[in-house]
Amino acid sequence: MEKKYQVPTPQDFSLVIKDIFLRQKEHKGNRANNNIVLALQGDLGAGKTTFTQELGRFLGVAETVNSPTFVIMKQYEINYEDFDRLVHIDAYRLEDESEALPLRLKEIINRPHTIVCIEWPELISSLIPEQALGVKITIGDGEVRTVRLESSSR
Repeated sequence: MEKKYQVPTPQDFSLVIKDIFLRQKEHKGNRANNNIVLALQGDLGAGKTTFTQELGRFLGVAETVNSPTFVIMKQYEINYEDFDRLVHIDAYRLEDESEALPLRLKEIINRPHTIVCIEWPELISSLIPEQALGVKITIGDGEVRTVRLESSSR
């Protein structure tokens, strides 16, 4: 199942985010470990980090959500419905999936009560669970983003 959105401003990512949570509530019984994994795809500058910042605002993250490009991963405590943690992973600097092993990304991605946003998921594709929701962002005319939600990111 695919759904498409036009996002003229960063704040409009909130429409996509609300729909993601509505979709997850509908499929709650199908989530084996009660987490959400979002596989964010798009060119450099497409808005993957901006999407995660808007998600953080939606979830009530008090801290500034910044790109984890150089540290690979950042975690934020949240208290939203039955979720307690937002994890933001940026795999851009990983040259090989084996570099993810010491970070224990597989365990973090599968942690219950966690929302995980993964930028550049194609670089760690074997770690991305089947139930991950693909969030594909492209830039169109006038810097308007098109966001496609796809049931499986693989």
